[in-house]
This record gives sequence, C-alpha cells and structure tokens, in this order.
Amino acid sequence: MIGKWNKSVIVTYVGMLLSVASMILIMSGLNRFAMICFMGAGICDLFDGTIARMCKRTEEEKRFGIQLDSLIDVVSFVTLPVVLLITICGVKWYSVTACAIYVLFGVCRLAYFNVCQEESEDKDSPVKYYTGLPVTYAAMIFPLLYLSSIWLDIAVTGYILCAAMAVMAVLFVMKLKFIKPGKKGYIFLMLLAIALFTVYIVCVK
Repeated sequence: MIGKWNKSVIVTYVGMLLSVASMILIMSGLNRFAMICFMGAGICDLFDGTIARMCKRTEEEKRFGIQLDSLIDVVSFVTLPVVLLITICGVKWYSVTACAIYVLFGVCRLAYFNVCQEESEDKDSPVKYYTGLPVTYAAMIFPLLYLSSIWLDIAVTGYILCAAMAVMAVLFVMKLKFIKPGKKGYIFLMLLAIALFTVYIVCVK
C-alpha cells in the first residue's frame, strides 16, 4: 500500500475528511454544521505539525509530510472556501473573479512553501514567523465572517465573504511577516474556536 499511514500523519488525514464533510454539508444547505467541520479542519492543521515532530520519522516520511500537508491545505483552505462562496453567491462575475484569484494565489503560496521546506536543512525545526498570510487562517476567518448571516441577509454575507476572499488572496503572496502563534497564541485560537463552536450550535440555524 503506497503512501504513509502512521500516527505522524493521522491528524492531517482527519482534517482532510472534515473538510470533505464540510463541502458536502455546504452543498446540502447545512452551513451551520459545515462551518463547525471547517473549524475542526483548521484545528487539525494547527496541531498536526506538532504531533508529527513528536514522532520518530525517516527523511522520506518528513518529505511526504511536507507534500501531504500542502495538498490537503489545497482541499481544506483553498477549495472549501470556493465551494462556500459559490454556493452563497452563485456563479457571478465578482464571485468567480474572487475565487479564481484566491485559488491562484493560494496554490502559488503553498508551492512556494513546499520549495522553502524542501531546501531547509532541518525539516523538523518550527518556524518563528510566516511570510504572507497562511491559508490555514481561512478556517477561522470565513466561519467568523459567516456569522454576519445571523443579522444580515445571506446575499450581504456573500458580498462580505467575497471581499474577504480577495483581500486574503493578496495577503497570501505579499512579503509581510506574520508571527507564528506560540503557546499563548494556540490557547487563544482554541478559545476562539470553542466560542465559535458554541455560537454556531446555539445561534446559527
């Protein structure tokens, strides 16, 4: 059986399955549960690198992990937002344009990240900051903005998501430094995720 299926990549696979579930739920009109799965995928991505570094891995397994992480990021944080936006806005010139730019810049960023990681001598060394906005941030930004649908018409929420997608796309490839969350940052993101989970369960229909 080709590929790697050990514990160092299991969380990454779980995140991908949550993303697929989210897309299915979006197309079924169950956006409330879709956003919960979307955030779950983001949490998996937040911790899969830490878990992988805790495992004893060969060089081949490390290289496989780099490629796998980016490929699944394309599914979870590039393709999934496109499915969400097109489902809400429909095939309009502005939604298609935003999606095209988002996918182009998102994939370009991930390819660049892979090259940098491949050239790095220590693949297990955690980075201190990111150059450009990580695509993973989509797992918090889109569910957070989608909450506007509680108070606004869904069409207006679609415009908000469309604008956010365009801005994020540009930030993906800008040479701006974003500090990687430390322990306090991880705690904050977990608390934010718990708060969003609660809001979606209680308030969103």
